[in-house]
Amino acid sequence: MSYVRGQYVRSQQAWAVDQERLRHDQALHMLGENVLFCLLWTARDHDAGLVGLCPVCASDRISKAYGQPSRNKCPSCFGTRFEGGYRALIVRPAIFTDADDSQSFTARGTVAPQEVHLETTADFRVHSGDYAMRGTGERLQLRVPQRTTLRTGFGTPHQSEDGTAYNLARAAVEDSTSVAYTIPPATDDLVTILSRSGATPPSFADVEVIRAPLIPLYERD
Repeated sequence: MSYVRGQYVRSQQAWAVDQERLRHDQALHMLGENVLFCLLWTARDHDAGLVGLCPVCASDRISKAYGQPSRNKCPSCFGTRFEGGYRALIVRPAIFTDADDSQSFTARGTVAPQEVHLETTADFRVHSGDYAMRGTGERLQLRVPQRTTLRTGFGTPHQSEDGTAYNLARAAVEDSTSVAYTIPPATDDLVTILSRSGATPPSFADVEVIRAPLIPLYERD
C-alpha cells in the first residue's frame, strides 16, 4: 500500500507477489521432490473448444446417452472421454506429508487408501481427478485442490498474477490396477525421469507435454 496526504492510492504491489513466489519456489526445490503432474481434460475444456471427444470410446450409443466413456481403461483417453486424455504432463517440485494408513468400505470392498497432502507451484491449475506421479513409482489422484493468492489491494486477486502456491491439495494413492498406471511413461521410465540430477533444477523439456494453457483462460480468477 502507499499513502498520499492520508488517502489510499490503489496500486498493485507486484514485488510482494514476486518475493512470496521466490521464497515458496526456493523451499520447494530445496525440500521437495520432482513430481510428474498429469492434468486431465475436463468438460469445460471441451465446451471451450480446446479438445474433441475420444474417437475410440465416446462415439457409441452408451457414451452419447450418458455423457460418460464406455471404457474406463480406454488406451486413447484413459477414461476421460476426451481425445488424448490429458491436456498436460509437466514436472514440478512438490512437498508431500507422510501417508496415513486407513481402511474404508467401498463398492469394491475394503480398501486401504493412503492419503497425503501436497504443495506445489502456482503456475498451473489442477482439478479433482488429476494425477501426481512420484519418483517412487506411486501414482496419486488429486482431491479438492486449493490455491493461495496474495492480496495486494482492494481488487480481486487472480491466480496468474497474484497466485503464490497450491496449498494442501489432498491426494490418495491409486491401486496398481487403476487406469492411472496406463498413462505414459511406464513406471520404470517414470522413476528414471524423476531421478535426474545435475543441473539446478534439471530440465524435463523432453518429457513434458503441454496441449493447452496450464491455467485456462476461463479459470484465470
